[in-house]
Amino acid sequence: MSPQKVLVVEDHVSLREALSDTLPLVGYSVFSAADGIAALEILEQDKINIVVSDVQMAPMDGSALLRSIKNHYPTLPVILITAYGTIQKAVEAMQDGAAG
Repeated sequence: MSPQKVLVVEDHVSLREALSDTLPLVGYSVFSAADGIAALEILEQDKINIVVSDVQMAPMDGSALLRSIKNHYPTLPVILITAYGTIQKAVEAMQDGAAG
C-alpha cells in the first residue's frame, strides 16, 4: 500500500520544513506549499489524502483555502493550525468543514 499523501501549507519556511521533514518519519508522503494559491495548484495535479494548513497566510489565508477545498474536494480532510487561534475562529473553521 502506498503512503498517504499530506499537503503541508505554511508560509513560514522553517515551520513548513519541520512538518515536511517530520511527517515522512511516520510514513507519510509530503507535498508542501508556501500559500493557498500554490496549494490549490498542487491539489489539481496530485491526489492528496489530507491537507494541513496554517490559518494566517497571504495572499490566500487558511480559512479561504479551506472553503475553496471544500467546494472542489468536499471529502478531503483539512486540518488548520495557528499560533493565534480563538474559540470563535475554531468554531468557524469547524463550520466551514475543518477536520475535528
